[in-house]
Amino acid sequence: MKPGPYRFKAVILSRTQYGEADLIVNFLTREHGKMSGLARHGRKSRKRFGNVLLSPALVELAFTQPRGRDLVRLDQGDLVRSFEGLGRDFHLLALGQQSLELADAFCAPLDPAPDVFDWLVWSLERMDVGVRPRETAFIFQLKLLILTGFGPNLAACPLCGRPPEDGRTAELKPEHGGLVCRRCSPGGFSVSPGTLKIMSLIQGLPLDRIDRVRIGDASLDEASPFLLSSIRSILGRDLKTARFVEPGRVGPPR
Repeated sequence: MKPGPYRFKAVILSRTQYGEADLIVNFLTREHGKMSGLARHGRKSRKRFGNVLLSPALVELAFTQPRGRDLVRLDQGDLVRSFEGLGRDFHLLALGQQSLELADAFCAPLDPAPDVFDWLVWSLERMDVGVRPRETAFIFQLKLLILTGFGPNLAACPLCGRPPEDGRTAELKPEHGGLVCRRCSPGGFSVSPGTLKIMSLIQGLPLDRIDRVRIGDASLDEASPFLLSSIRSILGRDLKTARFVEPGRVGPPR
C-alpha cells in the first residue's frame, strides 16, 4: 500500500486502548477491506477525532501508511453516522456488535470488500431505526457467508445429488455445507419448504431489492440456529457476542 494520504469512509469495528492516550482502531473500508490504525492521542484529541472512534459508527478517516509498518497512522476522523439507536436496547446493541464481529472475522486485511461494506452499513442502518432487527441480522449473516465463499448449499444433497423433496421438511447440516438428505445423513437442522425457499431467495437478491423480503418468526427460529452453527464451524470458535444474542442456543436433534 502506498504512503498516501488517504481519505475513505469506514465502519469502526473495534478499538483497543494503547498506552495512556493512544488507540488502535480496527475498521472496514470498501476500497481496502479490513484495516488497523494507530490514533495517537485518540482518547483525548477532540479536535482531530472528537468521539468518532467508537463502534459502531460510520466515519470518514484520513490516514497515511508509514513505510514498513502494518498499522496506518490515523490523522483525523469525521462522523458520518453514529448508529446511536442501537443503544436503545441491549439485545439490539448485541445484534449490531455481532455484525461487526462477523465482518471482522470474515474479512481479510487489505482485501477490498465493497459488497460486505455495503451490506454491513445497510444492516446497521436498519437496526439503528429498529427495522426488524432479527431479520436484518439474519440477512446480513447469510449474505456475508455468500460474499466470503462460505454460502450454504441449498440446491441439492452433496452426497447423492438429490434436490429437496417438494412439500417435505428439509435437513441442513453445517458439516455438509447446507442441504443434506435424511437418508444420507439424518439429524440436521429441520427447516420447512417455506424457510428453504426464503433462504434461496435471499441468496440471489441484490441490495437494492432486499427490503422487499419479509421473514416470519417461525422461519427465523428454524434457520438462524443452522446459520450460527455454520459460522461456529467455519471459524472454529464461538463468537464473543454469542452469549448475548443466543442465550437459548439450540442445536440439531441428536
